[in-house]
Amino acid sequence: MKIGIMDFSSTALSLLVADVNGDMVEEVVDLRRSVSILDYLTKKDKLSKRGIEKVVDSALHLLDAARKVGTERVKMISTASMRLITNYREVAAAVESATGLRIEVLDGKAEAYADYIANLSYATLGSVLLLDVGGATAELADMENGNMDDMYSLYMGPLALSRRYKGMYPDEDEADAIRKHIRKTLKEGKIYKDLDFHHLVLVGGTAEALYRVYADYYSLPASSVRRMDRKKLGKLLKHLLHSEDRSMLFIRNAPENVHVLIPAAILVNTVAKHFGSSDLLISDNGVKEGYLRLIVEEMNG
Repeated sequence: MKIGIMDFSSTALSLLVADVNGDMVEEVVDLRRSVSILDYLTKKDKLSKRGIEKVVDSALHLLDAARKVGTERVKMISTASMRLITNYREVAAAVESATGLRIEVLDGKAEAYADYIANLSYATLGSVLLLDVGGATAELADMENGNMDDMYSLYMGPLALSRRYKGMYPDEDEADAIRKHIRKTLKEGKIYKDLDFHHLVLVGGTAEALYRVYADYYSLPASSVRRMDRKKLGKLLKHLLHSEDRSMLFIRNAPENVHVLIPAAILVNTVAKHFGSSDLLISDNGVKEGYLRLIVEEMNG
């Protein structure tokens, strides 16, 4: 049977449809509609009427795409977006009224666990930390520890970090303040205290967008394995903070992520430095894939 997972995140609504036959899962559809909820938040963190309309429109578009390929079951989940907005009941009611779908809100640890399940294959590398770059929050999981209680969801995703400066891009002082905030969050939260990780696996659409910019900047050939070197990422970050051609680099590779790419680069670079990670790998799998895998396991008993 075909099962669809629709994810309402802080930066987009996305859809995964897979043909499930026992333990076999074959992807059929993978779509994404960019909707940055921070662009539609009021001062009281309510999603505006226009923002709700954008979410509903995107959900209807993705649901139609799922139905066109004969999807028999669609589940809609939400991560940091519904944890962030204060009128989440109003948003959920509008979505359900238009689509018939009830939104299941995952808490931060459940989101991190879904990421973990989706990326278990990386555990064989040894010394692997997973970082879901996310929107409002960033999730962290030690790939050698499957205990959900030992996973983290921290309010330091690129969208949250972008609220710490006023312009389109942060200047050097603002970037330094963001770095200090990330380091303070990790240190005060005792996040994997005294542990180092050689590999950092990056999850999420923003991480993929950052890699496209990195690959363009360094003129890398297309490859099935997408990886970044931390020192080279640091060099790219300096370019992004100071170069006048950064906007063209963004527009050419990730126009829908322009406003979060620099804070995302700061986040990834700072976390990698903090944990001594030199090898940064970009994963194709995230929350939707992990949540689907959990559904399949439940179906199979």
